[in-house]
Amino acid sequence: MSDRVTLTLRAPLQESIEADAIVPSAFATLGEAEIGALPVWAGRARRVLGDYFQVSGGRSTTVRIVGDVRRAHGIATGMAAGDLVVDGDAGARFAFEMSGGRADVLGSAGDDAGVAMSGGSLHVRGDAGDRVGAGLAGASRGMTGGEIVVGGSVGAHAGARMRRGLLFVGGNAGELAARAIIAGTVIVIGRVGPEPAFANKRGSLIVAGGVDVPATYRHACDYEPPHVRLALTYLARRYDISLGAGLVDGTYRRYCGDASTVARGEILEWIRE
Repeated sequence: MSDRVTLTLRAPLQESIEADAIVPSAFATLGEAEIGALPVWAGRARRVLGDYFQVSGGRSTTVRIVGDVRRAHGIATGMAAGDLVVDGDAGARFAFEMSGGRADVLGSAGDDAGVAMSGGSLHVRGDAGDRVGAGLAGASRGMTGGEIVVGGSVGAHAGARMRRGLLFVGGNAGELAARAIIAGTVIVIGRVGPEPAFANKRGSLIVAGGVDVPATYRHACDYEPPHVRLALTYLARRYDISLGAGLVDGTYRRYCGDASTVARGEILEWIRE
């Protein structure tokens, strides 16, 4: 047993691969040779992990991936425990259906990061693509628990159909952020794109950098929401995020909606002083 399993990319990936075999729980009882023999798919061709990565260490749920794996998709699929760090960029469907543990991308992640997440912690230091923290295509709900923290910007449909959980975006969010959110919280420090919180039922979309509030929302009040202060204070401490006191303790304009649903959701817009 070793302290950590390290997967070092042998050479830049020239093709896309399905790498859902890379998950900490799968390595817990495997040695180096067994990890290297795990299946990886390149289109219809079956390969093994050792064809692409040099494997160091074994029998550990602490995993580090070294190299640019933007073309490696599905890493950390179904992750339920352990720690995984990608020392570079990650591909699509990173931490798909994650339920526990901690996953950390030191670069950026592709589309569908944290889709159908139910627990655990996902931290992307750079940007993330479309549908971060959203649901599977056709599913009635998206993220149902856990935390996703993106240091940069995200694409469209961030947090779509979220049922529970916390999604933090340090940059901007694309169109339809928090679309059809059932509950849970989406925080965007930058600006959100068109049609934010469309069909919101009971969720919260908190925006600091600007939002065009839809006509289906009505202004309720201006106040200092304690749940925003608690959430931002927690995020700043746990993820070492720098947030100004004016944002944490500031005044927010509260809009209630969406009138097309039960209208118990909210958009909170930070009022710059």
